[in-house]
Formats: sequence, structure tokens, C-alpha cells
Amino acid sequence: MEAWFQAGRGTHLPYLDPATLLDPKAVFPQARTALVGFFPYARPEAVPGAAPGSLKLSRYLWGPDYHMTMKPRLTRLLEAAQDRWPGLEGRVCVDTAPLLERQLAVRAGLGWQGKHTLLIMGKQGSWGFLGVILLSVDLPVDAPFKADLCGNCSACLEACPSQALSPFSLDPARCLTTYTVETEAEPPPVVAAALARSQWAAGCDACQEVCPWNRAPLWGDPALWGGPSPLHTRPAGELPRGAAQWRKLTRRTSLRRVRDRHWRATLARILGS
Repeated sequence: MEAWFQAGRGTHLPYLDPATLLDPKAVFPQARTALVGFFPYARPEAVPGAAPGSLKLSRYLWGPDYHMTMKPRLTRLLEAAQDRWPGLEGRVCVDTAPLLERQLAVRAGLGWQGKHTLLIMGKQGSWGFLGVILLSVDLPVDAPFKADLCGNCSACLEACPSQALSPFSLDPARCLTTYTVETEAEPPPVVAAALARSQWAAGCDACQEVCPWNRAPLWGDPALWGGPSPLHTRPAGELPRGAAQWRKLTRRTSLRRVRDRHWRATLARILGS
């Protein structure tokens, strides 16, 4: 992680603080144990770009905002534990807290970080969110996942539209998601060209789509993750370009953090106008 920051990889992600990422006690001072959960979100019928003429939006954006689903579930679990264990304290974390969730997941034995840097749960695949409950008590820990089962496979590296991936490392300055979700900064020419060519309008699943471990993944619950909105099914020429319509279509979704002007800029880069 230190080498990653020294290489300037965190420039476009200013909310990442290397001083706190390594110590869960910076998030919850009483932390003694981390309980880590994997929440699958993909399903067979949610395929970006499958609708005729549509652009691609990452699978995690197809349902309601996952924070609104996962935080209440994990909070109920914590409260149930507190009812049985007086004095137990904890904090629920769903990727907005400065934690290295994937490393915690590896240490909890859930899987390994693949060459695309995402957690792979073996045959259950990588289509999932990670949630963490930091607890104030010492509990018996699971054995860490020590194997790297990517082997000689380089499918994810070869599939990356902008060559943002090297083995087990991601360069956000070249990642499509950085410029469609994280920042309104002007992408470098290689990324702008990749956006137009690949037609990923929000996020990018290219590395996961080709991963052999995702051939028969653990599918999410359609009732939990919702159905496709017009953003996923409309032809590109009919996608919203007005602030009011954008707010309506992204209400209570993870796309709400993307401003309508940012969305319009991405459409212009992809569609050329």
C-alpha cells in the first residue's frame, strides 16, 4: 500500500488516507475483531449492454444503493449480538470507512485478491460487496486464505480497456471507473479512447466478465438487488441529459453521487457529441 501511494496512485482518490487505512482502530478505537461478510449482487439477466443500442453500466449499479441494503442488515446482526452479549460494542462499515476490506476478507478466509485486485471467493466468484463489523471483543479467528489461485491466467489484464491493470495492482489514473464515477477530471487520451471504444458509461466490469472464476458465480437475489432501470435498457440516444430526469432515475441508487453534468460529459466522450 505504501508503494502504491508513493507511486501517486491515490491522486484521484483523495478520500483515501494511508495514515488510517492500516489500522482499524482509527475507525473504531475499541476494535478487537473484524467480522467480514460477502454479499453477492450479480444475476444472470443483468448484463451490461445487452439491450439493443444501450451503453454499459456496471452490475453493482443495477439495484438500489447497496449501502441502504447492507448497513441495515449488518446493524440488525450487531444489535442481535448485543442483545445476547451485554457490553458488546461494534461499528458497521460498508466501504465508506477507511478500511482495507479486501485484505480483511483474505485474513478472514473468504478468498484471495486476484490479479484484478478484487476478492475472489473461489467458485463463488467475485461479484460481491464486502461488509465489515468491527467488534470490541476477542473472538476465535478463521484461518487466512493463503493460496493465490489465479495461476498463470492473465485474462483480466488483457481485457482491461485502458491497460489500468498490472498483476495485483490497479492504476486509477488509467481506470475507466475513475473518470465515470470518482472524478470529473478530464481523462487522458488513452482513457477517453477506451471509453468511446468500450462504451462503459458508469463503472467497468471488463476484468470480472472474463475471469474464469465467474463462469458460475454465486448469484445475488433479484428481489434484493432490484430490476434494470431505463438507464440500462434505453438506446444510447435516448438516455437522460437533463438534471431533473437524471435525479429521478438515480434516486436511491449508487449513481446518485454522479452529478448530471458529469454524466453528460461521459456521454459526450462515448457518443462523440
